[in-house]
Amino acid sequence: MLRVKWCAVLCLILFSSGCSVKFAYNNVDRLVRWQVNEYLTLDAAQKEFLQQEVKILMAWHRREHLPLYANYLGELSLTMTDGVSESQIAAMFDQFIVWGEDIQMRVMPPTITLMTMLSDEQLRALPEKLEEDNRDLEKDELDTPLAKIQANWAKDFEEVMERFTGRLQREQTAYLRKRAAAYQPERVLWADYRRRWQADMLALLERRYEGEAFAAEFTALALASEDYYGEAYSTVSEQNILLSREIAAHLFSTLTEKQSKRLRESLENLSEDFSELARQSS
Repeated sequence: MLRVKWCAVLCLILFSSGCSVKFAYNNVDRLVRWQVNEYLTLDAAQKEFLQQEVKILMAWHRREHLPLYANYLGELSLTMTDGVSESQIAAMFDQFIVWGEDIQMRVMPPTITLMTMLSDEQLRALPEKLEEDNRDLEKDELDTPLAKIQANWAKDFEEVMERFTGRLQREQTAYLRKRAAAYQPERVLWADYRRRWQADMLALLERRYEGEAFAAEFTALALASEDYYGEAYSTVSEQNILLSREIAAHLFSTLTEKQSKRLRESLENLSEDFSELARQSS
């Protein structure tokens, strides 16, 4: 859970803009502790452990990752305003995945330690908390007409684009909404995959006192999450990923001069923000 929440917070920061990036990053430690507390009621010793481990993680991330983000975004500001292919979009998100996996492995040891510190009483409420999350994840697509789901997806896509490029042109918006008709709902399938994985995770937590054996199995389970996707989710997810790449490549390749300037400035500002954050002490 700590691993998932940490990565989610970082994604939100990366796709923010302006001065909010620095503010958000400097408050990640509080956000992580708050989100862990959504699932578990920690005692004093566990809270102290979590606080110290998040502090260590933040120092590592600030030192090791932020310079990489700054350099990468600086390079993107020079390349993404002159036409973008689907393969370039794929390479960009592949890089995000590499960074995410790096963070995942760094977070794993303290996550395992925290799990071994939990009492039976603390774990008793965890299944219900996880299921609340799953229901919240799928609620926007349950019993919702397909056209509305696709329209909402297009709106979300548009909002992310406009954070970097400013307002989309009418033709760009029309293209996005037309292609959104190919989007297939995946949130219910995603929630079902999570339930399958969580069931095995909860069963494994019953053996959290088994030392190295538990640590090895927990790590293996975390790394094998895609094995729980199932054919339906895997197929739909891959189709939606390809669709997103196609749309992004088209939109980035049809930017007006004003939009290109806005995109370049947005990426440069993000690069500068990460550089400044990297220079600060945690």
